[in-house]
Amino acid sequence: MANPKPRKLTKPNGAAVKARGRNWENDLVKVFQELGYEEAKRNGAIYGSHDRGDISNVPLTVQAKAVDRIQLWKHLDDALAQAHNNGTGSDTCVVYKRHQAATEEAAWVFPGNFATRLLNAYYAE
Repeated sequence: MANPKPRKLTKPNGAAVKARGRNWENDLVKVFQELGYEEAKRNGAIYGSHDRGDISNVPLTVQAKAVDRIQLWKHLDDALAQAHNNGTGSDTCVVYKRHQAATEEAAWVFPGNFATRLLNAYYAE
């Protein structure tokens, strides 16, 4: 998808940003439920400064991002810190929503050692 149209916010900026993030988290919950994790749900802000990711009841820590500016390393570092709080080690990912794109077109970013294990498990003979 080339050059998406600029976003026009119908709500005040803060509320629109929160709604965009909440809607993206809800979309990801549906993805995990379709993958067989029926108990997947949004965490919301229940853990305060000890954030454990945006989605609970899944086997990894998920950081959902519906942002205009991707800060990959910062977001991945945040996801790793949240994974530590969640007890999933490096089993974490950051899922970026692409503006005006379907959920399936999201970009999933994994730490290298977790990605290696996933690839090995999927492609190993």
